Amino acid sequence: MRVRKKQSKRTSTRMKEGIKKKAAAQNRKERKLAKKDVTWKSRGKKDPGIPANFPYKNKIIEEIEAKKMKDLEEKELAKQQRLEAKKLALEQGETIMEDGMEEDDGQNGLAALVASAQEAASKYDGHSNFDEPEEELDVVDYNIDFYNDNDEGNTELEKSRKAYDKIFKTVVDASDVILYVLDARDPEGTRSRRVEQAVLQSQGKRLILILNKVDLIPPHVLEQWLNVLKSSFPTIPLRAASGATNATSFNKKLTQTATASALMEALKKYSNNSNLKRSIVVGVIGYPNVGKSSVINALTSRRGGSSKACPVGDQAGVTTALREVKVDNKLKILDSPGICFPTDNKRKTRKEQEAELALLNAIPAKHIIDPYPAVLMLIKRLSKSDEMTDSFKKFYELPALPSNDPDTFTKHFLIHVARMRGRLSKGGIPNLESAGISVLSDWRDGKFYGWVLPKASKDSMATGTISTISSGATQEPAKSEQTTIVSDWSKEFDLDGLFASLDNAISSSKENEDSLME
Repeated sequence: MRVRKKQSKRTSTRMKEGIKKKAAAQNRKERKLAKKDVTWKSRGKKDPGIPANFPYKNKIIEEIEAKKMKDLEEKELAKQQRLEAKKLALEQGETIMEDGMEEDDGQNGLAALVASAQEAASKYDGHSNFDEPEEELDVVDYNIDFYNDNDEGNTELEKSRKAYDKIFKTVVDASDVILYVLDARDPEGTRSRRVEQAVLQSQGKRLILILNKVDLIPPHVLEQWLNVLKSSFPTIPLRAASGATNATSFNKKLTQTATASALMEALKKYSNNSNLKRSIVVGVIGYPNVGKSSVINALTSRRGGSSKACPVGDQAGVTTALREVKVDNKLKILDSPGICFPTDNKRKTRKEQEAELALLNAIPAKHIIDPYPAVLMLIKRLSKSDEMTDSFKKFYELPALPSNDPDTFTKHFLIHVARMRGRLSKGGIPNLESAGISVLSDWRDGKFYGWVLPKASKDSMATGTISTISSGATQEPAKSEQTTIVSDWSKEFDLDGLFASLDNAISSSKENEDSLME
């Protein structure tokens, strides 16, 4: 057998230098990645421990354990000596400084600092300690199952309709004042005449319409809706959530602080004038995701309480139970789950009703089976105004799409959104359902303009002029009884005086809009 000669391990200088360069480049890459890594790593080197084959390993471990026991005994002995010295000093009537004060000084000092800061803040704000919360609000959750007999309903619409009577009657019976929260982008779509009639039939109940999300509609649209709604019930514009003030925000002078403070003052005014020996209960009702819990949080934050008294979210169905929030000794607020009130128009099909609810964000995205009808309805609404159409095209960067009819345009639009946002199925096929859900989410978050004008003023949209709507420009003929109710309730809440500043803010915002248009 032939024995091969052993090969030499020597390499050329060129190969050695190449290996060094590659190793240096790899080290630089690892250091660069380590800087971007957010995982915490100790700078100290980890103790490798004692090797298992070390001959004196057991002896070293025993010495370490003995040292630990000795340190523990010395610590306990020092503690006993401190306690005996303290006991002896107390018997002799003397005081001594404890060694452990340095350890607790940080926590006690921080607590004292926080307490002094809160006391100074309360003195600075001028808040009295009478009937106002200092830190936390009294919150009571009522675990009432409103859906216990809804086995037959398969959709969210049917479940909400079946639970309507229970939730609504519970809130109305327990409340003195009902705040009906409406979405400013579509107040008529989130309004039910049956709810108003039920409140009017209840003796001693007061109903106030809250026009929420006023930062998503222009001043002239807000003014028209206020003129229409004020002829039926006292109506208050409100910006419940602060949100981000950007170029797409309207009515920037109607801040959360100003509107919530005015509403709270109106409720306190009614509470003082009612001469009740108990606290008044304010019930908040409305469609899902119109901002009921945000309204309550805005009110409680104005009284020095927590701004998170009720959980909120950007989807429907966050509030699932009745919750009572005690603001002070004279005011309680009752939050209720969002419900889809019965519609007055019985000619609409079930598919059309579900599309409207999806467009009103009253149905969670996971329960929307087919978003196409809602997107089609949205595009038809946006096509009625050049301002809304331009905002829509600019946001989605729409190219030239076939626009023979709304149905064709909607399909090509969803294909464009699916490709732009990567909503593709296997084989690169556009997923129209996922794209439609994405569009509805953008509409919910107010990323592009969109609103509905009152029927009495839709003709003014084409000309661009702003028509003054009288008190009789509602859908239903004005009645003397309704006018008397509105005037009487406005006096009880002192709305004319408290909301004069809000009217001025709307007028100034309208003037700024007119100047920009010119």
